[in-house]
Amino acid sequence: MTLKRQIFTSVVMLALAGMCSLPVTAQQNNPANQATQTQAQASQPAQATATQKPPLTPQIRQGFWGRLNPFARKKYVQNQVAPIRDRLNELDGLSADNDKSIADLAAANKAALAKANAQAQQANDEANAATQQVQQTSSQADQLNQQVASVNTKVQGVDQYRIAQQAVLHFKPGPAKLSTPAQQQLDTFLQNLDTEKGYVVEVTAYSTRRGRAGDTASTDLANTVVRYLVLQHNVPLYRIFTMGMGNASAPVSAQMGEAAPTRRTRGGTVEIKVLKNSLATSGS
Repeated sequence: MTLKRQIFTSVVMLALAGMCSLPVTAQQNNPANQATQTQAQASQPAQATATQKPPLTPQIRQGFWGRLNPFARKKYVQNQVAPIRDRLNELDGLSADNDKSIADLAAANKAALAKANAQAQQANDEANAATQQVQQTSSQADQLNQQVASVNTKVQGVDQYRIAQQAVLHFKPGPAKLSTPAQQQLDTFLQNLDTEKGYVVEVTAYSTRRGRAGDTASTDLANTVVRYLVLQHNVPLYRIFTMGMGNASAPVSAQMGEAAPTRRTRGGTVEIKVLKNSLATSGS
Protein backbone atom coordinates (compact mmCIF):
# COMPACT_ATOMS: atom_id res chain seq x y z
CA MET A 1 0.00 0.00 0.00
CA THR A 2 2.76 2.30 0.90
CA LEU A 3 4.57 1.45 -2.29
CA LYS A 4 1.57 2.33 -4.45
CA ARG A 5 1.18 5.67 -2.70
CA GLN A 6 4.82 6.47 -3.34
CA ILE A 7 4.47 5.58 -7.03
CA PHE A 8 1.38 7.75 -7.42
CA THR A 9 3.05 10.64 -5.68
CA SER A 10 6.05 10.32 -8.03
CA VAL A 11 3.78 10.34 -11.11
CA VAL A 12 1.93 13.41 -9.91
CA MET A 13 5.18 15.25 -9.26
CA LEU A 14 6.47 14.41 -12.70
CA ALA A 15 3.22 15.63 -14.30
CA LEU A 16 3.38 18.89 -12.38
CA ALA A 17 6.98 19.38 -13.36
CA GLY A 18 6.13 18.82 -17.01
CA MET A 19 3.28 21.30 -16.91
CA CYS A 20 5.49 23.95 -15.31
CA SER A 21 8.18 23.46 -17.92
CA LEU A 22 5.79 24.16 -20.84
CA PRO A 23 5.07 27.89 -20.04
CA VAL A 24 8.77 28.43 -19.38
CA THR A 25 9.55 27.03 -22.80
CA ALA A 26 6.87 29.18 -24.40
CA GLN A 27 8.17 32.23 -22.62
CA GLN A 28 11.70 31.45 -23.73
CA ASN A 29 10.59 31.03 -27.35
CA ASN A 30 8.42 34.17 -27.28
CA PRO A 31 11.29 36.71 -26.91
CA ALA A 32 13.08 35.05 -29.79
CA ASN A 33 10.02 35.34 -32.00
CA GLN A 34 9.48 38.96 -30.85
CA ALA A 35 13.07 39.80 -31.63
CA THR A 36 12.70 38.21 -35.07
CA GLN A 37 9.58 40.19 -35.84
CA THR A 38 11.18 43.39 -34.52
CA GLN A 39 14.16 42.86 -36.83
CA ALA A 40 11.81 42.20 -39.77
CA GLN A 41 9.91 45.39 -39.08
CA ALA A 42 13.14 47.36 -38.66
CA SER A 43 14.35 46.01 -42.01
CA GLN A 44 11.20 47.35 -43.73
CA PRO A 45 11.30 51.06 -44.81
CA ALA A 46 9.35 53.46 -42.56
CA GLN A 47 6.12 54.59 -44.11
CA ALA A 48 5.03 58.24 -43.79
CA THR A 49 1.77 58.90 -42.01
CA ALA A 50 -0.59 61.88 -41.92
CA THR A 51 0.58 62.73 -38.40
CA GLN A 52 4.26 62.61 -39.44
CA LYS A 53 4.80 59.86 -36.86
CA PRO A 54 5.89 56.23 -37.33
CA PRO A 55 3.12 53.65 -37.63
CA LEU A 56 1.84 52.01 -34.46
CA THR A 57 3.67 48.82 -33.49
CA PRO A 58 1.45 46.20 -31.85
CA GLN A 59 2.70 44.66 -28.61
CA ILE A 60 3.76 41.12 -29.48
CA ARG A 61 4.27 39.99 -25.91
CA GLN A 62 1.00 39.37 -24.14
CA GLY A 63 1.88 38.02 -20.70
CA PHE A 64 2.31 34.60 -19.34
CA TRP A 65 0.15 32.92 -22.00
CA GLY A 66 2.25 34.00 -24.97
CA ARG A 67 0.47 35.12 -28.13
CA LEU A 68 -2.98 34.21 -26.94
CA ASN A 69 -4.31 35.61 -23.70
CA PRO A 70 -7.87 34.49 -23.13
CA PHE A 71 -7.95 36.32 -19.82
CA ALA A 72 -7.10 39.93 -21.01
CA ARG A 73 -7.70 42.53 -18.33
CA LYS A 74 -9.31 45.98 -18.74
CA LYS A 75 -6.02 47.78 -18.21
CA TYR A 76 -4.43 45.67 -20.93
CA VAL A 77 -7.21 46.55 -23.38
CA GLN A 78 -6.92 50.24 -22.52
CA ASN A 79 -3.17 50.15 -23.10
CA GLN A 80 -3.79 48.65 -26.53
CA VAL A 81 -6.61 51.05 -27.48
CA ALA A 82 -5.12 54.32 -26.13
CA PRO A 83 -2.52 54.78 -28.91
CA ILE A 84 -5.17 54.13 -31.53
CA ARG A 85 -7.48 56.66 -29.90
CA ASP A 86 -4.67 59.24 -29.82
CA ARG A 87 -3.91 58.72 -33.49
CA LEU A 88 -7.61 59.08 -34.34
CA ASN A 89 -7.76 62.34 -32.41
CA GLU A 90 -4.71 63.57 -34.27
CA LEU A 91 -6.31 62.58 -37.58
CA ASP A 92 -9.47 64.47 -36.61
CA GLY A 93 -7.34 67.54 -35.85
CA LEU A 94 -5.53 67.23 -39.17
CA SER A 95 -8.85 66.83 -40.98
CA ALA A 96 -10.19 69.97 -39.26
CA ASP A 97 -7.01 71.86 -40.19
CA ASN A 98 -7.32 70.68 -43.80
CA ASP A 99 -10.95 71.76 -43.91
CA LYS A 100 -9.97 75.18 -42.52
CA SER A 101 -7.15 75.48 -45.05
CA ILE A 102 -9.50 74.54 -47.88
CA ALA A 103 -12.09 77.07 -46.66
CA ASP A 104 -9.42 79.77 -46.37
CA LEU A 105 -8.14 78.97 -49.86
CA ALA A 106 -11.69 79.05 -51.26
CA ALA A 107 -12.31 82.42 -49.56
CA ALA A 108 -9.02 83.78 -50.92
CA ASN A 109 -9.84 82.55 -54.41
CA LYS A 110 -13.30 84.08 -54.16
CA ALA A 111 -11.87 87.41 -53.00
CA ALA A 112 -9.24 87.32 -55.77
CA LEU A 113 -11.92 86.53 -58.35
CA ALA A 114 -14.12 89.36 -57.07
CA LYS A 115 -11.16 91.74 -57.18
CA ALA A 116 -10.29 90.63 -60.72
CA ASN A 117 -13.92 91.12 -61.79
CA ALA A 118 -13.96 94.58 -60.21
CA GLN A 119 -10.72 95.52 -61.96
CA ALA A 120 -12.05 94.17 -65.26
CA GLN A 121 -15.28 96.16 -64.81
CA GLN A 122 -13.29 99.28 -63.97
CA ALA A 123 -11.09 98.78 -67.02
CA ASN A 124 -14.22 98.29 -69.15
CA ASP A 125 -15.77 101.45 -67.73
CA GLU A 126 -12.57 103.39 -68.37
CA ALA A 127 -12.43 102.04 -71.92
CA ASN A 128 -16.05 103.08 -72.50
CA ALA A 129 -15.35 106.52 -71.05
CA ALA A 130 -12.27 106.85 -73.27
CA THR A 131 -14.32 105.82 -76.30
CA GLN A 132 -16.98 108.39 -75.47
CA GLN A 133 -14.29 111.00 -74.96
CA VAL A 134 -12.76 110.16 -78.33
CA GLN A 135 -16.17 110.39 -80.00
CA GLN A 136 -16.88 113.69 -78.27
CA THR A 137 -13.46 115.02 -79.26
CA SER A 138 -14.02 113.89 -82.83
CA SER A 139 -17.41 115.61 -82.87
CA GLN A 140 -15.89 118.79 -81.48
CA ALA A 141 -13.12 118.59 -84.06
CA ASP A 142 -15.73 118.27 -86.82
CA GLN A 143 -17.58 121.28 -85.45
CA LEU A 144 -14.35 123.25 -85.29
CA ASN A 145 -13.53 122.28 -88.86
CA GLN A 146 -16.96 123.45 -89.96
CA GLN A 147 -16.53 126.71 -88.08
CA VAL A 148 -13.07 127.23 -89.58
CA ALA A 149 -14.44 126.56 -93.04
CA SER A 150 -17.27 129.02 -92.39
CA VAL A 151 -14.82 131.64 -91.12
CA ASN A 152 -12.59 131.11 -94.16
CA THR A 153 -15.58 131.60 -96.39
CA LYS A 154 -16.50 134.78 -94.55
CA VAL A 155 -12.93 136.07 -94.64
CA GLN A 156 -12.71 135.44 -98.34
CA GLY A 157 -15.97 137.30 -98.84
CA VAL A 158 -15.09 140.32 -96.71
CA ASP A 159 -13.93 142.41 -99.66
CA GLN A 160 -16.34 140.91 -102.15
CA TYR A 161 -19.04 143.43 -103.06
CA ARG A 162 -21.79 143.15 -105.58
CA ILE A 163 -23.99 145.81 -107.07
CA ALA A 164 -27.33 145.71 -105.31
CA GLN A 165 -28.85 148.74 -107.05
CA GLN A 166 -27.74 151.72 -109.11
CA ALA A 167 -29.10 154.99 -110.50
CA VAL A 168 -27.98 157.77 -112.86
CA LEU A 169 -28.64 161.48 -112.18
CA HIS A 170 -28.54 164.05 -114.99
CA PHE A 171 -27.71 167.68 -114.21
CA LYS A 172 -28.50 170.82 -116.22
CA PRO A 173 -25.75 173.24 -117.20
CA GLY A 174 -24.89 175.71 -114.45
CA PRO A 175 -24.22 175.37 -110.75
CA ALA A 176 -24.05 171.83 -109.29
CA LYS A 177 -27.53 171.69 -107.79
CA LEU A 178 -30.01 168.83 -107.40
CA SER A 179 -33.32 169.43 -109.05
CA THR A 180 -36.60 168.37 -107.49
CA PRO A 181 -36.95 165.34 -109.82
CA ALA A 182 -33.35 164.34 -108.99
CA GLN A 183 -34.08 164.59 -105.27
CA GLN A 184 -37.21 162.47 -105.65
CA GLN A 185 -35.21 159.95 -107.63
CA LEU A 186 -32.63 159.80 -104.83
CA ASP A 187 -35.32 159.46 -102.18
CA THR A 188 -36.80 156.48 -103.96
CA PHE A 189 -33.38 155.01 -104.63
CA LEU A 190 -32.23 155.28 -100.98
CA GLN A 191 -35.46 154.06 -99.41
CA ASN A 192 -34.86 151.56 -96.53
CA LEU A 193 -31.10 151.91 -96.92
CA ASP A 194 -30.69 152.91 -93.25
CA THR A 195 -31.75 149.38 -92.18
CA GLU A 196 -29.20 147.67 -94.40
CA LYS A 197 -25.81 146.41 -93.25
CA GLY A 198 -22.57 145.66 -95.04
CA TYR A 199 -23.07 148.12 -97.88
CA VAL A 200 -21.13 151.00 -99.45
CA VAL A 201 -22.26 153.77 -101.78
CA GLU A 202 -20.15 154.59 -104.80
CA VAL A 203 -20.65 158.07 -106.32
CA THR A 204 -18.94 158.74 -109.67
CA ALA A 205 -19.41 162.09 -111.45
CA TYR A 206 -18.67 163.01 -115.10
CA SER A 207 -18.55 166.41 -116.81
CA THR A 208 -18.69 167.54 -120.42
CA ARG A 209 -16.05 170.17 -119.84
CA ARG A 210 -12.44 169.59 -120.66
CA GLY A 211 -9.31 169.88 -118.66
CA ARG A 212 -9.16 171.21 -115.13
CA ALA A 213 -12.61 172.75 -115.44
CA GLY A 214 -14.09 169.32 -116.11
CA ASP A 215 -12.33 167.84 -113.07
CA THR A 216 -13.61 170.64 -110.83
CA ALA A 217 -17.16 170.42 -112.23
CA SER A 218 -17.32 166.63 -111.76
CA THR A 219 -16.00 166.92 -108.19
CA ASP A 220 -18.64 169.55 -107.37
CA LEU A 221 -21.39 167.27 -108.73
CA ALA A 222 -20.16 164.34 -106.63
CA ASN A 223 -19.97 166.50 -103.51
CA THR A 224 -23.53 167.74 -104.08
CA VAL A 225 -24.87 164.19 -104.19
CA VAL A 226 -22.83 163.11 -101.14
CA ARG A 227 -24.06 166.09 -99.13
CA TYR A 228 -27.67 165.09 -99.90
CA LEU A 229 -27.02 161.47 -98.88
CA VAL A 230 -25.49 162.47 -95.56
CA LEU A 231 -27.89 165.27 -94.60
CA GLN A 232 -31.16 163.86 -95.89
CA HIS A 233 -30.70 160.10 -95.51
CA ASN A 234 -28.08 159.83 -92.73
CA VAL A 235 -25.73 157.71 -94.78
CA PRO A 236 -22.41 157.43 -92.84
CA LEU A 237 -19.43 159.00 -94.57
CA TYR A 238 -17.33 155.88 -94.11
CA ARG A 239 -19.75 154.07 -96.40
CA ILE A 240 -19.44 156.60 -99.24
CA PHE A 241 -16.75 156.54 -101.90
CA THR A 242 -16.64 159.49 -104.38
CA MET A 243 -14.64 160.26 -107.50
CA GLY A 244 -14.81 163.15 -109.97
CA MET A 245 -13.84 161.68 -113.33
CA GLY A 246 -13.84 164.97 -115.27
CA ASN A 247 -14.29 164.51 -119.02
CA ALA A 248 -13.29 160.84 -118.93
CA SER A 249 -15.38 158.36 -120.84
CA ALA A 250 -18.00 156.73 -118.69
CA PRO A 251 -17.72 152.91 -118.46
CA VAL A 252 -20.51 150.61 -119.44
CA SER A 253 -23.15 150.66 -116.68
CA ALA A 254 -24.84 147.39 -115.79
CA GLN A 255 -28.31 147.43 -114.24
CA MET A 256 -30.50 144.38 -113.68
CA GLY A 257 -27.96 142.29 -115.55
CA GLU A 258 -28.28 144.32 -118.76
CA ALA A 259 -25.40 146.37 -120.15
CA ALA A 260 -26.19 149.91 -121.32
CA PRO A 261 -23.91 152.93 -121.91
CA THR A 262 -24.37 155.94 -119.59
CA ARG A 263 -25.86 158.87 -121.51
CA ARG A 264 -23.96 162.14 -121.14
CA THR A 265 -25.75 165.46 -120.55
CA ARG A 266 -24.32 168.95 -120.95
CA GLY A 267 -24.62 169.79 -117.23
CA GLY A 268 -23.03 166.57 -116.03
CA THR A 269 -23.89 163.02 -115.05
CA VAL A 270 -23.57 161.23 -111.70
CA GLU A 271 -23.72 157.46 -111.27
CA ILE A 272 -24.75 156.13 -107.84
CA LYS A 273 -24.24 152.48 -106.96
CA VAL A 274 -25.12 150.65 -103.78
CA LEU A 275 -22.80 147.69 -103.32
CA LYS A 276 -23.39 145.04 -100.68
CA ASN A 277 -20.90 142.68 -99.16
CA SER A 278 -21.37 139.04 -100.06
CA LEU A 279 -21.68 138.18 -96.33
CA ALA A 280 -24.55 140.62 -95.92
CA THR A 281 -26.16 139.24 -99.06
CA SER A 282 -25.90 135.63 -97.83
CA GLY A 283 -27.13 136.66 -94.37
CA SER A 284 -30.21 138.32 -95.76
